[in-house]
Amino acid sequence: MGRQAKTQRIIDEARDVLSSFHPMTVRQVYYQLVSRQVVENNRSRYQAVSDALVDARLEKIIPWDWIEDRLRRPRIYGGYDNLAQFARFAQYEYQRDAWKTQPRNVEIWLEKDALSGVFIDVIGAYRVTLNVGRGYDGWSSIHNASERFKECGKETIILYFGDFDPSGEDMVRSLRDRLAELGSTPEVIKVALGKEDVTRYNLPPNLTKSTDARQTAFVAKHGDISVELDALQAPILQQMIRDAVEQYMDLEELKRVKQLEVEERHKIVHALVSLS
Repeated sequence: MGRQAKTQRIIDEARDVLSSFHPMTVRQVYYQLVSRQVVENNRSRYQAVSDALVDARLEKIIPWDWIEDRLRRPRIYGGYDNLAQFARFAQYEYQRDAWKTQPRNVEIWLEKDALSGVFIDVIGAYRVTLNVGRGYDGWSSIHNASERFKECGKETIILYFGDFDPSGEDMVRSLRDRLAELGSTPEVIKVALGKEDVTRYNLPPNLTKSTDARQTAFVAKHGDISVELDALQAPILQQMIRDAVEQYMDLEELKRVKQLEVEERHKIVHALVSLS
């Protein structure tokens, strides 16, 4: 029996999305298909996309490694054959603290773990800390952050990325208030998602949740509209990350630190190989 036309379109469009950027989570692919008006934004359509992606991978239409599952990862303990092999890997593990000599401290805070892969692909070049909250961050995480900020002893900037909805907007307020309660006052900047991003990139809106206690105030200010950060195309989101970090970072100093790092890596390899 042939595949339904709707399902085939989901697979074709999903492959087109993933061929431009991968890996993605199923949720990310779903929101990209919503943006393309391939599917409607509701639970049944999400399940349809999920099922179609399973079929597409089983039939080798979409490669398995184009889809990632960030919640189900095995813990694998590896090893090395000898000291010389370890030396080759060790040089890439050595990194200097790129923020030690920067004029300020910068961290990125992300509302949802599903997008962390998109961020990690970018922030490695800047060595910036990524804090994933999975919604409202827990008090232990807030406390640990407060201690980090106090220890660094300089101005701290938090670049926040979250949904444009009642809770997503309130999380920024909550973060500021709870850090202040612990004696830290970093500048918290919501980089995305904002109402202007929804308009600029023509993102598919949904209604706010009536069960959200913050709905009334949010709707009065922004209208009855909510959009998830996942709806942004990954390359656009990554450029937002770069622009935000570089606004607060001395790039020449970063270049100097990386050059020193290369020189010291060579010393590590020489020392370890001489022992083997």
